[in-house]
Amino acid sequence: GYGGLGVRRLREFNLALLGKWCWRMLEDREGLWFRVLAARYGVERGRLRAGGARGSSWWREIVRIRDGGGELGGGGLVSIR
Repeated sequence: GYGGLGVRRLREFNLALLGKWCWRMLEDREGLWFRVLAARYGVERGRLRAGGARGSSWWREIVRIRDGGGELGGGGLVSIR
């Protein structure tokens, strides 16, 4: 079960929101957020850099999902550039 607080559902909801950001960056490469992240972390071979230790926790989570480290189903969104 999920327990009384629904903690697992919150984790799934958070993963879904982060996945939405990944999708947004795939679909709208001319958008403001893509340009901000490109200016902050750089682009290498057409792909936003992970940022390493400089990356915010939000950005590190998105990169983890992008690169296939998501918790639900594994595969992630590996085609995101």
